[in-house]
Parts: sequence; C-alpha cells; structure tokens
Amino acid sequence: AVDQEKELTGFLTKLTEQGFQGTAPSRDECLRFLVARKHNVDAAVKQYVETVAWRKEHVPADILEPDKHEYVYSAICPHANHKFDMEGRPIYIEKTGLIDLPKLLKYRTPEELVTRHVRQQEIAMQRMREESERRGSPVTKQVIILDLKGLSLMPNQTGINIFKETIRIDSSYYPETLGHFYIINAPWIFTPLWALIKPWLDPVTRDKFSVLGSSFAPTLLKHIDAASLPVEYGGTCDCPGGCVRPLVPIPEDKVKP
Repeated sequence: AVDQEKELTGFLTKLTEQGFQGTAPSRDECLRFLVARKHNVDAAVKQYVETVAWRKEHVPADILEPDKHEYVYSAICPHANHKFDMEGRPIYIEKTGLIDLPKLLKYRTPEELVTRHVRQQEIAMQRMREESERRGSPVTKQVIILDLKGLSLMPNQTGINIFKETIRIDSSYYPETLGHFYIINAPWIFTPLWALIKPWLDPVTRDKFSVLGSSFAPTLLKHIDAASLPVEYGGTCDCPGGCVRPLVPIPEDKVKP
C-alpha cells in the first residue's frame, strides 16, 4: 500500500511537471495506467497523456447519444449491454457468428465500425462508473461474451483488420478495463483464426480470454449469477423482447441493394 501511494504521488507529480492541463485523473484511473505499464511511472504517464490527446480527437462529447445508424446494427449485429457479473462488472453480449460483415460494409465503412466499437467502450465505462457509485466501491472492468454460433466462413481481411484495430485501441487507450472475454460456441474454423489473433494480445490480456465450445454454461455460471445470464446461455434471465433482441429488418427507405 505504501508503494502504491508512492506510485500514485509520482504519477500525479510527473503529470504536473509535464505541464498537463485538464481534469486530474481519478485514483482508479491512475492505477489502471500504472498496472498496464507494469508500475513504470514514466511509461504510465506517457500512456495517459497520449490517451487524453487521442480522446480529444476520437471521442466526441455526444458519443453516448443515440446512434442515428442504430437501425443498421439492429438489423445486422445482434448485441446487448446486459446486466452485471458477480463482481459488478458490466456484461456485453454479441452474437458475432450471425453478423453478415459484407452486408454491414454496404452501410458502414471500416472506420465507422471502429468508431462504433469506441462508443461501446464508452458505454461500458459509463456503466462501470454508475455501478461503482451504486456499490460504493470501484468497478473498473467489464466482461464480454462473443457468441460465434453460426460462424460459417473465415472473416475476410477487412474484418480481421477491423478487429486488430479495436485491439490496438483497447490496449492503448482503455488499459486494464477488461475483466474477462468469453468466446463461446467456437466452431472448428475459429482455431486458425485464434492462432492469428493471439500474438496481437498482450500476454496478461491473453490470459483473460476463454475460448469455449458449446458446453460453456458451467464456466459462465461460476462468474455470473443465473438471474443475470440469458436463458439461452444457461441462466434464468428472460427479458421481455429477448435479452439479446432479435434482428429487425432495415427500414425499406434505407435498404441498399
């Protein structure tokens, strides 16, 4: 604890010495960057300053406002910000195996899909702040469940590049915000894909990934209460309209051939 206090003081001192102007980071923010940079104060401050500069350029003030292209995602990307795990960490579920990427790319550019990922990260951060307040103790990490059921083709190079860019953004600008990443219903074609992805991940991050086949429920239920996990994933939650809402067609006037 003494070392931690020393590190935190060092972090804030270095930040001031560098002439940093802006809102001082919270204690939990400082700790995230220190842990990410293996407690190297100089490296942590450098990453924090770079993050603040990146956020000015890439995270607009209205990023949490309703997305005017939500109709595209509602039609092509089944997903949900759904409840919290036993530690209060927000859960995001995505049925990635059902996403028709070529169709999605008719409506949104790769850059816009990366921005959508940044928006989702901001939603997760907001949910962490709200849950921290509710619990009276810090919640600084999230849980992601990617369901690959239905994945029948290897993603094309564009899809792989988008995923690689989101990994870079997360490790650079959202350090230490991943609690666990469950990849479920992983089909055999995911094996070569995982071999490709693994080297992009920091070893500490890699250890937070669990690649599971179809018998994933016992693993999820060790960390998520049944009441917070959708019935289709082995829990007892059955939200009206579906925990992960079914896809709805794109409005006729917006359909692209």
